[in-house]
Amino acid sequence: MLFAAAVNAITFGTKRAFHGVLRATRKQLVELGLTAARFDLLSVLVRRGPRELCAPGVRQSAIRRMLGVTAPVVTRMVRALERLGLVRRWREQDWDKRQVLVELTEAGERCILRARDVMLPAVSRMVLRAICFGAHHSASARFRHMDTLESYLSGLRERFGDTATFYYPWGHPDD
Repeated sequence: MLFAAAVNAITFGTKRAFHGVLRATRKQLVELGLTAARFDLLSVLVRRGPRELCAPGVRQSAIRRMLGVTAPVVTRMVRALERLGLVRRWREQDWDKRQVLVELTEAGERCILRARDVMLPAVSRMVLRAICFGAHHSASARFRHMDTLESYLSGLRERFGDTATFYYPWGHPDD
């Protein structure tokens, strides 16, 4: 019985941490005209590189796999972002209506890069304070704590059957 209580506490704690991150980031995202889901989808369309160039077109099926959501969810999200002028979509081949490519518009690119500039440092500070217990001055300690947290979260995601492949880099030297 003790083990079941400990697992339940971990499950509840993980859920509460997730909701806490959403609560802490919601206001900033709303000010930018985004939700957490829209932030994630727009982030998928940004290629990480020397100048954060935006990908020229990503298939909706690839977006679905990266985010670990269903095709109808991606379709609804892309339509909403298209109405906001943040993405554009087109058919890869006129004869194949299944293959749809999505890319950021100039407005979408400005929006997501600004959102990332605002959000990621704030979230990183919040996480580092939590996992390093406020003593996050040592780069090697930060790296160890982040690596440990990332491995725990990856293990949980895998055990729960999470299929998302998208990865937010968190800034360790290997990224």
